[in-house]
Amino acid sequence: MERQEQINYIVRVFTYLIKKSIADRFVFPGGGLAHKTLNSCLGSLEKIYMSDLSEERLLDYCICQVFAMSDFSKSYIDKWKASHSFGKKAIERFCQNTKHKRFFEDKWLDRYNLSRLALLNYFGDKKEHPLAKFIYPEYEEITKKRLLNLDAGFYICQLSTLLWTPFSGACRQCRHEGRCREITKRKYEELYRIREKEYQKTNRK
Repeated sequence: MERQEQINYIVRVFTYLIKKSIADRFVFPGGGLAHKTLNSCLGSLEKIYMSDLSEERLLDYCICQVFAMSDFSKSYIDKWKASHSFGKKAIERFCQNTKHKRFFEDKWLDRYNLSRLALLNYFGDKKEHPLAKFIYPEYEEITKKRLLNLDAGFYICQLSTLLWTPFSGACRQCRHEGRCREITKRKYEELYRIREKEYQKTNRK
């Protein structure tokens, strides 16, 4: 990605995570100072990771920073500045992140029906297939969570959703997953195919 694309990507992911987990009123600050801070942060990360700033790494960076913010009080968001999450200390926090810490980040994401794979898919380029926007229809999570693991919940899913997707936290927790997966394969053959393909591709990154 070009630098401006990287900045746009970070702003979108970071804002989304904040709204999901901390404050739905959050708006990423505009203006030259915030842009300069992000640009400087990306420059530092490029030097550290030898220009390897993939979407996955940028996503991991945003998860690391928002997870750190989740320990603070709700009022912290009103005092937040871009330098708090994209300055020198924040970069050090990310570079010192461990596998153990990532485990807790993943548990935190799951609390909001999110995962790294689902987020990569959600913010990735979906222009290549007309059904791509349905690979992970996040808005279905509320329905899928309703009466989860009950026969009545399974019936609701059959009537109201596009069924199984490997990116769904609710699907992964459901005891009807195997059965639903087979129904999805029969009912939505092409959608099932691209969901599987995208999941495998994302899982290899």
